[in-house]
Amino acid sequence: MAKRNNDVEFVKNLIKNVSIRTNVAQLGRVISYANENHSKVNVQPLALNKSGTKRGMLLNVHIGRLLREVVQVGDVVVILFMDRSLENWNGSNSDFVLTSERMHDVNDAFIVEVY
Repeated sequence: MAKRNNDVEFVKNLIKNVSIRTNVAQLGRVISYANENHSKVNVQPLALNKSGTKRGMLLNVHIGRLLREVVQVGDVVVILFMDRSLENWNGSNSDFVLTSERMHDVNDAFIVEVY
């Protein structure tokens, strides 16, 4: 029975570790604009780390076209993390080549709502 318990614990830990490393969405506060046309901002996540310290800032977070006139410094926003890397995307409707294998990464963030 001990082997079965070890197997169960292994699977539980595997699921937990995958979940911890998979970024889906967060709440954050807009700290500053990252470019002149206000299509990107720098955001401070609101949820603290387990230790009670602030998480690292999210830099150059994309803002969808419809929200660019709405998002302001100080706003609380919902940040979504894309399934695949946006590293080679130029913001157009053109297809783009994936230059990275990263998935659900904090570097591939989009603001989808203002609270």
